[in-house]
Amino acid sequence: MKLKRPLPPGAVIGGIVAAGLFVGLIGWFVVVRPQSHKAASLAKQTAAVQAQITSNLAAIAAQKNTTATAAPKIRVADVYKLAKAMPSAVDMPDILLELDQVAKDAGVDLQNISPSTPAADGTINLSMSVAGDFFTVTDLLYRLRNLVSVRNGALEATGRLFAVDNLNLSPADGTKLDATISLHTYQYLGAPVAAAPVAAPPVTSTDTTSTSTDTTATTTTTTPASGPSAAGAP
Repeated sequence: MKLKRPLPPGAVIGGIVAAGLFVGLIGWFVVVRPQSHKAASLAKQTAAVQAQITSNLAAIAAQKNTTATAAPKIRVADVYKLAKAMPSAVDMPDILLELDQVAKDAGVDLQNISPSTPAADGTINLSMSVAGDFFTVTDLLYRLRNLVSVRNGALEATGRLFAVDNLNLSPADGTKLDATISLHTYQYLGAPVAAAPVAAPPVTSTDTTSTSTDTTATTTTTTPASGPSAAGAP
C-alpha cells in the first residue's frame, strides 16, 4: 500500500487563503452589504426626521409670536378671583371678619384691629394686635401672605390681598409674644377716567369804527349900517 504524499506547504497556505477569501466574500454579500443598505436607509430617515423637527419648531415659534401679539383671553374664573383679591367696595365688616378668621386659624389671640380711612388711591391701612408664641405668629403671617398667590402663572385667591408693612414683637408671659402688625389691603377703583379736553373760549373780534367829525367854523362879519354915525352926528 502506497502512502499519499503530503501536500506541499505552499499549497496548504494557498488553500487556506483561498478559503478565507471565499468566506470573506460570502460574509460581504450576506452580512455587510445588507447592513450598509440598511444604514443608508436609516441615515435618510434620520435626515427626514430632523427636517420635520426643524419645521415643527419653526411653526411653534411662529404660533407663540402670534399668541403674544394677540389679546389674552380673560376667563370668568380669573375675573372672579381678581374681584375676590381686590374688591371694588371697601366692605370694612368683611375685612374685620376675614382677619379674625385668619387669626383663629393660625391659633393666635386677636386683641385689637384698628382700620384707617381708605386713601384716595384705594389703599386701606390697618393695624392689628395679637398674642401667641413664635410659631403661631409666624403661621399668621404665612396665612396672610398666601390668601392671594400666583402659581404657574395662574392667580389663586381665597381672600383679600393683604400686604404686611411692619411687625413689632415684644415678650409676654413665658413663651408668649405680643405682636403688633401694620398691614394694608386694597380697593379696586377701576381704570382712571381721562379728563375731557377743555375747549378754548371763542375768540370775539370787535371792529372799531372810527367816526370822523367835521367841524365847520362859522365866521360872522358885522357890517356897519349905512347913514350917519350916531357919534358925531350934527
